[in-house]
Amino acid sequence: MLLKNDNNNISSWPNLFKSNYYKTKQIFDISINNKSLPKILIVLGTRPEGIKCAPLIAELKSDYYRSKFQIIVLSTGQHREILHQSLMAFKQTVDIDLDLMMNNQNLSDLFHRIFFQINEQINLIKPNLLIVQGDTTTALVSALVASYHQIPVAHVEAGLRTFNVSNPFPEELNRKIIDSFAKLMFAPTTFAKEVLIREGACETDIFITGNTGVDAFYQYYKHENPNKNNPILRIIDNFKKNSINKNHSVVILVTMHRRENFQYLSDMCRAIKTIANEHNKDILIILPVHPNPNVKNVVLKILNKLDNVKIVDPISYDIFGYVLLESDIIMTDSGGIQEEAVSIGKPVILMRMTTERPEGIYLGTIKQIGIFYDDIIIAVNDELINIKITNQTSKRNIFGDGTASKQIAAIIENYFSGKYKPNIKCMTKFRQDSIAQYVYSYTNISSHTIRRNMMMNLTKVQPALTLDEILQIPSQYDISKKHEDIFALTAIIGLYRREGLIRRWIEALLIQTHPPKEIWIIHFASPIADKLDVEIKEMRSLFYNGSNYCNEWCLENKCKMNNTNNNEIRSNCIEQCIEFCMKLPSMLFGGMGEMQLKYFGRFQLALQCRTKYVIVFDDDCIPQKRYLEMAMYTINTKEYRGILGTKGTPTSESYYYGPVSKSRQIIEVDVVGGSWFMESEWVKLMFHDKIYSWNTGEDFHLCANARKYGNIRSFVMPVDKNDDSTHSFTKDYLHISNKGDTTGRVHGTATSRKFIRDQLWLRGDRLMSSYKSSKPSLLLFAETQYDTMLLISLVQQQMIQLGGLIHFATSNMLKTDIEMIKIRKEFQSVHDFMIGRDFNMDPTPITATAEMHYGFDMVMQGTQSTAVIILGSSSTINMFALVSAAFLRNIPIINIYIQDNIVNLRRAEVIMTMSSFSIRTFTNQTFSILQSQQLSNLLVHLYK
Repeated sequence: MLLKNDNNNISSWPNLFKSNYYKTKQIFDISINNKSLPKILIVLGTRPEGIKCAPLIAELKSDYYRSKFQIIVLSTGQHREILHQSLMAFKQTVDIDLDLMMNNQNLSDLFHRIFFQINEQINLIKPNLLIVQGDTTTALVSALVASYHQIPVAHVEAGLRTFNVSNPFPEELNRKIIDSFAKLMFAPTTFAKEVLIREGACETDIFITGNTGVDAFYQYYKHENPNKNNPILRIIDNFKKNSINKNHSVVILVTMHRRENFQYLSDMCRAIKTIANEHNKDILIILPVHPNPNVKNVVLKILNKLDNVKIVDPISYDIFGYVLLESDIIMTDSGGIQEEAVSIGKPVILMRMTTERPEGIYLGTIKQIGIFYDDIIIAVNDELINIKITNQTSKRNIFGDGTASKQIAAIIENYFSGKYKPNIKCMTKFRQDSIAQYVYSYTNISSHTIRRNMMMNLTKVQPALTLDEILQIPSQYDISKKHEDIFALTAIIGLYRREGLIRRWIEALLIQTHPPKEIWIIHFASPIADKLDVEIKEMRSLFYNGSNYCNEWCLENKCKMNNTNNNEIRSNCIEQCIEFCMKLPSMLFGGMGEMQLKYFGRFQLALQCRTKYVIVFDDDCIPQKRYLEMAMYTINTKEYRGILGTKGTPTSESYYYGPVSKSRQIIEVDVVGGSWFMESEWVKLMFHDKIYSWNTGEDFHLCANARKYGNIRSFVMPVDKNDDSTHSFTKDYLHISNKGDTTGRVHGTATSRKFIRDQLWLRGDRLMSSYKSSKPSLLLFAETQYDTMLLISLVQQQMIQLGGLIHFATSNMLKTDIEMIKIRKEFQSVHDFMIGRDFNMDPTPITATAEMHYGFDMVMQGTQSTAVIILGSSSTINMFALVSAAFLRNIPIINIYIQDNIVNLRRAEVIMTMSSFSIRTFTNQTFSILQSQQLSNLLVHLYK
């Protein structure tokens, strides 16, 4: 269009527009009382924008805000006529109409025209805030122009996403771009707010308000009465009146217009035709056809001749809501209709492959079924059955409660009044610093020295003290408390092939300064069972029929005193001794059986113990009179609260401490034997894992599991050369021991014990000598041989240069294709958590996770590793457990994340969140030189 101006010059159409604008602006300016007020420019282009902004325009133009803002409403005319109709329904008008609509306009041309004209208007109006709604081309271009003029943008209906830029197109792209720079984002739901936060938006710029479209729907249809003479409403009314079965007559409203569905529109229409034919007496389908010829021609061709399908022109807003209210099922590929339908309790069948409003799907009010023929028919038939059964749906305020416009207006008021406070976390420096800290620095990872000391302190043995030094340490016990229940003790003596000891045992326990509350003597399948039974019977007979045994024994043993004439002390001792001795029948238990429970039987019996403490004895370790007192004192110190034994060894050494070494100091070891003084609850830990051999190895299982599941250490009690009464063995200990089946000397037991020790170490049990290792150690975790070899190829050379060691762990070697011989050659040590294999079962994910946590802690202590490397994309349940354990221990996790090899996306993302460092690559073939250098730098930093 060309126009001559007053100077008879040829002018282009933009100048014509300027002429029209000034005419409009003159009228507009008359209504502005205070031109110093902030100017808010609201830009609309389409019918949905007009509907959803009408309540907001009304609110901002209300009497309350009239003195606070100047409101200018501008229309680009993208949907000119139907936009004006929509606004008129709410008694609102456009102040400026650009009238840019053209037939068959493409997006590029429309973008250009809108950009040029909006730029002109902003130059003239100079607004202080620009408001756009939704995801139209009008909204995107207007927001862009405003941002180029450094005018803040407010986005109504922010945060809607399908996460597919091609569906819907271009709406997904438009709204994503707008939200990338909008200053005020009005998110309709919590879901939408979370989307924006995850995209990097500042949380203080986001406000959950509900959707203004719901405001419009509630406001209009609350106050208006429908025109009953409207043809569409008459059609619905007549259908319901004339239906044979009024309870089962169903009105279905169908809307289809989405550009990305054009290629499927024929199938969608065929599905609707099939539904209409199958239920020709029971349903009425109302289908407002979109004016786009790509839609209209297809719909008319397939559906035009069906009696129960009424194809109508686009329904004006003043009628559409009533059609929605009268409908029973909504079939749509639209967006806003989902919100309106859910708000009034109408079931929605969503004919789209994606949706930016998934809230209704997750909450069960919207059924997303896609665009395929069979799926549409099944979904509608299911909903028809559901309606007949329930005859009702519930209203849900998922997308707002009708107050969004009021909330938005109040937020804008706060923004202009200065109450809006920026968040320091959204400022340039904070964001750049936080990213730089993650990318370039390692301040969130403690130094290797700190991590090394932390790991060493978990395994470093307690100091080797003499008995006198132990007695100087505070303890919760002293001899005056020996009769209190909290220090009550059960003594269990296991017999097998040594005879002639039972009387010595009873007397040794009776003479204790801290005597046991109960004494249990047991034997299982003993080759000398008849002789042991005779001994027990003889021992019991000493207390029957007024036997003088107690009196004589107390006089000659317990209360024999040299170099003293204090008759009163002697008399009191004898009286107390006799009283205790006479109680022996009630505290003495004799157990026997044919089943060969051997070494484990006494510990299984200990599970029945009723006292807090229990001591289990080999029958060759007969304690002297102060031993139980010393053990009770020691176990009640903070430093030596653990399993106390007569002898023991670190499994890395072939040397036993105890009677043979006659060590004057308490020695921490991996396994104790001869006797086991402990809290009775600890016995339960022994049976937590599978027993590798019931023939022997009970001491390994007890001590290893106590450390693994209770962090309970094991100690050999000191041998005080100056006080034999504190020993846990007699002077003829070796002589007695040689008369029985000493473990290690019995045929086959030595080999079994070595096997058990190796299995426990393989499973991950900690060895106390591991803290002596000073070399940097890295734990590599993988589930397959392929993953293992890939990881070791990435780290092996660097760890060699660092002088470090690589240890390997997997969750279950037998369930993978890992070749043990080949793997062992590559690593310092190999560990197999054997999840589930211990008891030949498949554990639940929670059980497997718990077992991995325990196993990981022991492997890390045993290997002294201070970092872990994983292939996070493998994302197994056991890897998830291992990473969470490392996270809890503050152990750095290096995650090699191969995009194309992800097994479980959800677990992979959680694993990556817990990882300290993630190095991403697309395939295992694309690990670049840069990524290799990044990994090398990480290892150098972690171990420097």
